[in-house]
Amino acid sequence: MPINRLSDIEENLELLQEQLVGKQKALNLAPQEDKIRIKLQIRELRKDIREQEEDYWQVFARQTKTEEIPEHEAEVIVAEIVEEVGQIEVRRQYPDEVVQILQEIRDKLNQPGPTAAAKLKGVISSIPPFVGISYEAELDTENVLQQHFPTFRKWAKVFAKKS
Repeated sequence: MPINRLSDIEENLELLQEQLVGKQKALNLAPQEDKIRIKLQIRELRKDIREQEEDYWQVFARQTKTEEIPEHEAEVIVAEIVEEVGQIEVRRQYPDEVVQILQEIRDKLNQPGPTAAAKLKGVISSIPPFVGISYEAELDTENVLQQHFPTFRKWAKVFAKKS
């Protein structure tokens, strides 16, 4: 696997996101007879984005298994995830399936035992199913991660650039 696989996927995702934004704008401006065609194109773009994001997180999980995560960074990320999942539970702003996966991630992070870095490595492999369910619920995974788990997302982007 090429070293820059994560960067390549991120680049593809950016292009797909730009296309999606363009299609959504086109849908708003399109005459009625063109709307069905554009909606189908949007659906296909979302499918492509979901597949790319799932691929990204699978590659990310494989690569993080061999990398060291500084314990102090992992502790901050784990604390953020645990706290934010609790808030998501209270707000009930996402479908039950999404909340359930987030709860499972939180529960793994709360288990006694290994270091925060080891726990974090263990739950990273749980992210691809979250992406799939997130898209079934028509949620933008990238925005959910950025909004609720910004420290994790920043660390993931830095890690991806190193790889």
